[in-house]
Amino acid sequence: MALNEKEITFVADKIVNIMIKKGLVQLKKDKMVIVDFVRKIFEQDVLKEKELDQKTLIYIENYAEQIKQENIDKTKFFQMMKRKIAEKEGFVL
Repeated sequence: MALNEKEITFVADKIVNIMIKKGLVQLKKDKMVIVDFVRKIFEQDVLKEKELDQKTLIYIENYAEQIKQENIDKTKFFQMMKRKIAEKEGFVL
């Protein structure tokens, strides 16, 4: 789920608002401090997912000829390999 910066900020704000409304957090600081914290977590996940994409592309490049010979759907193969690499690295997609 590759979100852009605007989407990340929007989602982070929504999460914090829901947590406040449900009484899951009590503000001792400005709300934006918490939103910024949540936003940074999302940004780290986006960067990690981009790294996974790069690792997956490298893996696929190493098997490009075999993929072509066996007429494998590259999109499905990419998603499958990305899930396997993510699982191996302990990253939840």
